[in-house]
Amino acid sequence: MTIAGHYSEEDAEWFYHFRAGGYDDIRYIDIFAEGQSHREQVRRALKKIHLPGEETVEGFRVYGYALPGQSLDYL
Repeated sequence: MTIAGHYSEEDAEWFYHFRAGGYDDIRYIDIFAEGQSHREQVRRALKKIHLPGEETVEGFRVYGYALPGQSLDYL
């Protein structure tokens, strides 16, 4: 996750980050998939809510906003 130019470490306890106040500064979050079954579950959930993002080697990247000139696809 990046907040105002800061890249935070990997963190399995993600829930408190989103309660810390405001989402406007979150450029993207990375969701790591642990195995193929987990990847499929995450993919289904993300497609269901139709978020801007992409599939990565590690899992998924979900965008909070695009940089000028950047185009985003939806999961």
